[in-house]
Amino acid sequence: MWLKRLVEWKAKGMPCAIVTVIAAQGFTPRKTGAKMVVDKDGRSAGSVGGGTAERQCIELARKAIAERTCITQRFVSLAEGEEWVAEDRPLGACGGSLTVFIEPIVPEPELVIFGGGHIGQCLARLCAAIEMPCRVYDDRPEILTPENFPGAAALICAPFDRISENIELSALSYCVIMTYGHDHDEIVLEQLLPDRDLPYIGMVGSPNKARVLIENIRSRRGEIDDRLYCPVGLSIGRNQPQEIALSILAEIILLCRGGNLTHLRRNWTAA
Repeated sequence: MWLKRLVEWKAKGMPCAIVTVIAAQGFTPRKTGAKMVVDKDGRSAGSVGGGTAERQCIELARKAIAERTCITQRFVSLAEGEEWVAEDRPLGACGGSLTVFIEPIVPEPELVIFGGGHIGQCLARLCAAIEMPCRVYDDRPEILTPENFPGAAALICAPFDRISENIELSALSYCVIMTYGHDHDEIVLEQLLPDRDLPYIGMVGSPNKARVLIENIRSRRGEIDDRLYCPVGLSIGRNQPQEIALSILAEIILLCRGGNLTHLRRNWTAA
């Protein structure tokens, strides 16, 4: 049961964690090797014993997913039927202890580029350089070639108004819109916004362009939320396609890795 759910979640790109009992002593509801999988929202499959210990394991699993780190935790119950306590205290004569190892399974984020123009090609090459998965979606077959997008995981040639029929997106899909026309940008943006799993939607363009597109979408009762980044990218002096692409990728890495905008430099001039 837990393995089937793990396979399903991984196929959908959903972060999860495996909880395994690695040691059991005395009275315990499950023995060494028992497993459970937990997703980032606390849904679970399988069991490591139920009760208070399992509830605490679910919260620890969510923490492991959020922090992308493994966790080992020992639980002790002083007697059969007593609460399980997450601490490393001596085992009572009638109690039990179990130790769990929690391993997060967090798939790597991907970049999905809608529009294969100059900026899109630069952006795809940067993704290849840092080994970040990248897919490109455009309706021009002459643009979507391996020569223009070396290292891309997939090149999808399909109409911009039929995205859901031609590409599957997930909670790890960071999407950037940079088609060859405002109308196409609006069509793509309006289709991506209802997908609440998407963590990021960036769009190339000026504030004036964004304002017009947003007003158009709102006039059709579409909802705009804070996942939209337009103008897209960090402010690093963007002029050439290569610089714009770098600013976009830097913004995405900043967000998906939980970084910040401070410098790493130290003040070496101080006495």
